[in-house]
Amino acid sequence: MRTRTRNRVLAGTALAALGALSVASPAYAALPAPAADAYVVSTEALGGMVAVAPSPESTYPAGGTRTLVGLNIGPVATDSTLTATTAGDPAAGTSSASATVDKLGLNLGVASVSLTGVNSTCTATPTGATGSGLIAGGSVSVAGLPTNLQANAPANTKVSIPLVGSIVLNEQTTDANGVLTVNAVHITLLPSLNGANLVIGHASCGGAEPAASVPMIDPSVAGVGGGAVVAGALATVHLRRRATKGATPAA
Repeated sequence: MRTRTRNRVLAGTALAALGALSVASPAYAALPAPAADAYVVSTEALGGMVAVAPSPESTYPAGGTRTLVGLNIGPVATDSTLTATTAGDPAAGTSSASATVDKLGLNLGVASVSLTGVNSTCTATPTGATGSGLIAGGSVSVAGLPTNLQANAPANTKVSIPLVGSIVLNEQTTDANGVLTVNAVHITLLPSLNGANLVIGHASCGGAEPAASVPMIDPSVAGVGGGAVVAGALATVHLRRRATKGATPAA
């Protein structure tokens, strides 16, 4: 009876030890590999003006720098160079993104928007992501009356514009996979203006578990069921060794 009780204790101890190892394992982002995306401007269709697809856009994997010299389509007008860049390192589980343009204007019909020094960045590691979406200056003019936009605004600064809608400066959101999305300027128009969305300066990124790392325990057996199987195996090996040591030699 004592032997059976002791055996159960040994098996329970082994299971508890495996459970502790599973809990102590580092937590990584849910993405299977690092990813990033960046573009300078994107707008939905506004009245008689066509939509503008994300331009220029860079996406990682692949990554690299995409540039566009000037843009005059839909509500967007600029003669500045638009630049979007993404990069990543699977071995380290990191990624980055940035979007910049020196000067850009938007014609919203009932209002006009002028922006300078747009710069959005995002950097991700296996443990999280940080970023910012800033402007050096900007204004929204409605019926000739300007409303200045705050430079280097804190995250998620919201500005309501009468007859137009709302603007969020340095918009930052994180999804369930740990991917951070940063928009320097996100304009949402009123339903009377089609409720269109316009984004200037977009950068998103997410990290992942480093590709070079090897977990101590195979994930397929790291759960409760798998842990029990491994714990049972460890306990069985231990008991067999005790039995071998205590066996009486054959005469």
